[in-house]
Amino acid sequence: MTRRGEAGFTLIETIVGLVVMTIMVTAISQLFIDNLHVVTVGKARAIGLALAQEQIENLRDLPYQSLATQFGEIYPPGILPDNQILVRGGYTFTVNTSIKYVDDPYDGNAAGTIPGKPVDKNPGDYKRAEISVYLKTSGQLVAQLTTDLAAKASETSSNTGVLSIKVIDSNGNPVPQANVTIFNPNPNPDVNIATTTDNLGFVTVPDLPLDSSNRYVVTASLPGYSTSGSTADPAGPQTATIVNPNVLVQQVTAITLSIDHTSNLSLHVEDTNGNPVSALKVTTSGAKTIYQNPSVSKYSIANTTDGTGNINLTGLEWDSYSFAVASGYYLVSAQPYAPLILAPGTTSAVNLVVTTNSNYPTITNVSPNASSTGNNAMVMTITGTHLSSSSTITLKSAGQPDINATGITSGGGDTSLSGTFNFTGAPTGSWDVVVTSNGNTVTQTGGFSVTP
Repeated sequence: MTRRGEAGFTLIETIVGLVVMTIMVTAISQLFIDNLHVVTVGKARAIGLALAQEQIENLRDLPYQSLATQFGEIYPPGILPDNQILVRGGYTFTVNTSIKYVDDPYDGNAAGTIPGKPVDKNPGDYKRAEISVYLKTSGQLVAQLTTDLAAKASETSSNTGVLSIKVIDSNGNPVPQANVTIFNPNPNPDVNIATTTDNLGFVTVPDLPLDSSNRYVVTASLPGYSTSGSTADPAGPQTATIVNPNVLVQQVTAITLSIDHTSNLSLHVEDTNGNPVSALKVTTSGAKTIYQNPSVSKYSIANTTDGTGNINLTGLEWDSYSFAVASGYYLVSAQPYAPLILAPGTTSAVNLVVTTNSNYPTITNVSPNASSTGNNAMVMTITGTHLSSSSTITLKSAGQPDINATGITSGGGDTSLSGTFNFTGAPTGSWDVVVTSNGNTVTQTGGFSVTP
């Protein structure tokens, strides 16, 4: 018997209902989880704040001379841990303690930069303690308290000295919160300080043991930045570019270190026919030095090209970089010109053309490398090697007639060429510089520009 007129759900209605119920249950569950998280974090903040207040009170109960952490900015180091794990109310916290001297501007500062105020040779006016409390499981900061702590007696001179360290970037701007380390193994106890710069890029450390033998090693760094530091003078005539500072009695010794964002550089090496050259050792060297007389580069490293002729360099300091290839090969040209100026926080690419022919012409520089259209008598000078007087110089641009140099002369034992160009009616843009000498051709891609 067939039943008609009875209410029921179709399959589609059932599926839609289940989907709606699932969405509602999921939303309610997520709301419950979010509320639980808010309650949990709120409780952790309250417990963390109480823990920070507890640590502050503990510091206030200590003698002034004992207010120093084991690896902090203050010398001599104290017994207070820089970091500790503490449990309160069922939560596990990481507690960081930072104690630094404060150079109050009232009586001048160690850098001597306050108008009308003298250089403060006793810049440790008082101490500032900061307690930071983090949830150990997530690393989330839940509480942070700061307090100033002063000695019962005013500052007095002592048989110590002061280091004033300034950290700047490539433009001379201060680098705040840069990591600074100061190390000297000779005093007892060792000087082993790790601290950070203030918002003006300064670190001032008073009460340091005297040392006139340049044994204080100072370094500055920051994640994603280059590193800069001082070095001891080696024996003999060689000298350090940034020499380790001395600390003299009741004197402020200033040192400036420069760091900035690191950069990346990709190299592609090919032969004069445009084929990639694999398994070739290429040495990349910066112009900055660690030592002078003779010079030792701060960065100089040899890498080998991969199967496609490529080398990728990361974490480079801003500098001017030059390139050298393994014995048996000769660098014909580099695009752009070498040495390459690598700016901070950038990624650059260089194309190197090499040959095994020791007599192949090379280009190291073109001067000038630009001219305005309409200039009918511009003299270009090319420097390199094997540039004979019979050479030709041609400017080429896709879809445009070649521009040939006239009156070509060679000089300096075939190390330079000069020729005159007429740019009347020349289209603006980038042009390749093509030199042919003794049947061999070298091209400096994009080596010249014609401007309006």
